[in-house]
Amino acid sequence: MEQEEKVILVDEQDRPLGLMPKMEAHRKGVLHRAFSVFIFNDRGQLMLQRRALSKYHSPGLWTNTVCSHQRQGEDSVSAGKRRLYEEMGFTAGLREIFSFIYRAELENGLVEHELDHVLIGRYNGEARPNPREAADYKWVYLSELMDDMAHHPENYTAWFKIIFEKSFSVLLNEAGKMFAAQPLKFRPYFVEKIWGNQRLRNILGKQTPYEHTGESWEISAVPGKESLVEDGIFKGFHIGQLWQWLDEDFWTDWKKRYRDFPLLIKFIDADDDLSVQVHPDDAMARRLHNSFGKNEAWYIMFAEPGARLYLGFREGMDEPTYLAKWKEGAWEEILRTVEVKPGDMFYIPAGTVHAIGKGILLAEVQQTSDITYRIYDWNRPGLDGKPRPLHTDLAREAVRFDLRPRRHKEPVLQTPYFVIKKEQWTEATKISTRQPLIVQNTGKGAFDVNGQSLSKGRTFLLWPGDYEIGITEPGEVLLTSLPTTV
Repeated sequence: MEQEEKVILVDEQDRPLGLMPKMEAHRKGVLHRAFSVFIFNDRGQLMLQRRALSKYHSPGLWTNTVCSHQRQGEDSVSAGKRRLYEEMGFTAGLREIFSFIYRAELENGLVEHELDHVLIGRYNGEARPNPREAADYKWVYLSELMDDMAHHPENYTAWFKIIFEKSFSVLLNEAGKMFAAQPLKFRPYFVEKIWGNQRLRNILGKQTPYEHTGESWEISAVPGKESLVEDGIFKGFHIGQLWQWLDEDFWTDWKKRYRDFPLLIKFIDADDDLSVQVHPDDAMARRLHNSFGKNEAWYIMFAEPGARLYLGFREGMDEPTYLAKWKEGAWEEILRTVEVKPGDMFYIPAGTVHAIGKGILLAEVQQTSDITYRIYDWNRPGLDGKPRPLHTDLAREAVRFDLRPRRHKEPVLQTPYFVIKKEQWTEATKISTRQPLIVQNTGKGAFDVNGQSLSKGRTFLLWPGDYEIGITEPGEVLLTSLPTTV
C-alpha cells in the first residue's frame, strides 16, 4: 500500500512545525510549505501545464510549469528539479526568487494554504508530460497570458491567478533579469498627417499604414499612443507598463527623478511644411495639462536641396510687431529660416516658434509630451477637409521672442532633459551603459547588438550593462540617455 504524501507544516516565518498528510492539510487549511516553478525559453515565453483530468482538484486547468511540496529535509530548488522531471520529463537549473503566503478555497471544498517558494529557470527543449500529472503544455508570452487570464479566469488554477494578482511585478522583474542583455525592440505607433508621405517606408523600410504617414513614434509612453515591445519576455507590453512594473535594476535612478517615462523618440517625414507652432515649458504644461513640457531636438537624416527649418523669430521681432505681421499673414517676415543638410542637429527649447519645412526626414528626441499649440497652418485643410484648429491664445503665453536655435556642431548634445551622442560605427566594438540607453539607426548602416539586428530606421532600448556591436554595414547611430546626476 502506497504511503500518503506528507507536507511540512510551517509558521509564517517558514519555520517547520511538523508533518501532516497532504489531504488532511488541505481539508483543514493548515499552512504548509510548497513551491511553484516557472520555466522560460530563450524567446521569453513561459511554459504552462494543463493539469491532468484525473487530478483530485483543479483538473484540466492551466497553471505554471510545475508546483508541488517539498519533502522533509529537501530544499526548494532540489524539490523543484525533482518535480520538474517527474511531471514534465526534463531538468533545468533553478533559482528561488521570492516566497509568499496565500490561501485559496478550491471547488471541491479543499483549501490551499501555502507558503509558496517561487522558482524560475530556463529551458528550450520539448517536455514529456507524465499523463498522470499533466494533460498538455504550451509556451506563452506573459502579455498573452495576462490578457487571456483576464478574459477567461475559469481556465486557470486558483493559486496561479493569485500569484499573478499579488506578485506579477516581482516575477516580471526577476524573470526579466534573465533577459536583460537582450535589446528591447518596439513596434512603432504611426501617426497620419496631412504633410506626411512615404519616406518612412521608402528610406527606412517601415511598414507604414497610411498614404500620408508623418510620424513613427519609436518609443512612446504617451497614453493611447504607446509603442509595444516586439519580442522577448516583455513582448506585447508597452513602455508605460514596463515603467510601472520594473525596478531600479532596469531603470536605475530614472523613476526617482520622474513620475512618468520621460522621453519620446520619433522619426518624422515632412513632405510639406508642418504648421508653425510652439510648445509649453514644464511649468506651463504642469499647470495646464499635468504633463511634461516639450523641449526637443532634431537630427536631419535626409533633406532635399534647399530644404529648410523655421526656427524662432527674425532678429528684432517683439510681440507688437509679431501680432501686426501675424494679422497680415506675413510669415516670411516673421520667421527665421535655416537651410539644412543631412547630419545637422538642432535643439529646440520649449517656447521656440518653429516648423519643419518640406522635403525633410529627421529623428526627433523630446520630452514625453503631445502638447502642441498651432499658430499658423498655411491656409490648408486637414485630412478631413476642414482647417485644423489653431491655439493662438495659448501660443501667445508660451512663446519666447529671444530663442533662435543654432546648428549644433559637436557630436554630443547636452540638455537639461536628455543627452544625444552621434556615433559612427565602422567596426565591431563594445559599449557599456550604466543607465538605460536608446539607440536609433539613422538610416546609414546596419548593425547587430548582442546578436539582435539593428537595421536602418530601427530603435532599441538597452538596459544597463555591456553590449557587443557587430557591423554588417558601417554607419551612424544616435545614442540618447538622461543627463547624469551628481
